[in-house]
Amino acid sequence: MKKFTRLFLPAIMIMYAGTQLSGQCEPDTVNCIDTDEPGQICPKNLPTVLINEAYSEVITVIPPSEYEVEGNIIPISYIEIDSVTNLPAGMSYTPNADILWADSVYCVLFSGIPTEEGEFPLHIYVTPWVRILQNYVPGEQVVDDSSVVLTVEIGSGYNEMASSEFRVLPSKPNPFPESMQLGFYTPVADQVELEIYSILGMRVGREVLFAAPGEGVFSFNGSSLKPGTYFYKIRNLSGMHTGKFIKAKR
Repeated sequence: MKKFTRLFLPAIMIMYAGTQLSGQCEPDTVNCIDTDEPGQICPKNLPTVLINEAYSEVITVIPPSEYEVEGNIIPISYIEIDSVTNLPAGMSYTPNADILWADSVYCVLFSGIPTEEGEFPLHIYVTPWVRILQNYVPGEQVVDDSSVVLTVEIGSGYNEMASSEFRVLPSKPNPFPESMQLGFYTPVADQVELEIYSILGMRVGREVLFAAPGEGVFSFNGSSLKPGTYFYKIRNLSGMHTGKFIKAKR
């Protein structure tokens, strides 16, 4: 592994929030291989969670061995998780270790019954530890609130026609490698406009649909976009709706 960045650390540490429990899971050491990104998480995209339905997923994690501080590459001995916030209600996580040593393989059991719908960018706080002589010394705490998004969708029993309000459905996949779909529900015929902006506020995409009552969907090709966080605005007769999604590395 070459370098440890602020963005990737939270992404690989998604479920290790300082808990003292040990998860009943087994890491996937066959299919999850360190690809020198640095570190690795498998699968890269979390499966969608359905609201009010039981969910259980095992995630495999290979921590990075180095990180960069002011242009210098510092070896990491282990990583300590301080906290993870903004988890959807009803979900919990249980890692199989309290401390993640560099170049080892770990897993996390992520389970529960979510009770709220939406996209949840996880706020992850972690501290890398390095060894100086015979002592372990903490590095600067890293926080990220945009790299990892957990999406909770409406279950199959949802009756769209029972709704009398316009609503935006979660984008999928999120993060996406090249293209993604952003759905919506409208109770009446409507003109719906989608605009997509970079984190710097530059518009990078626009689409307009003349939608019949019911569910509609925008299919957005983001293959030309750089990896990172993007924001969307959806306008219709009832107003404007905003959100964000992530373009993943290929």
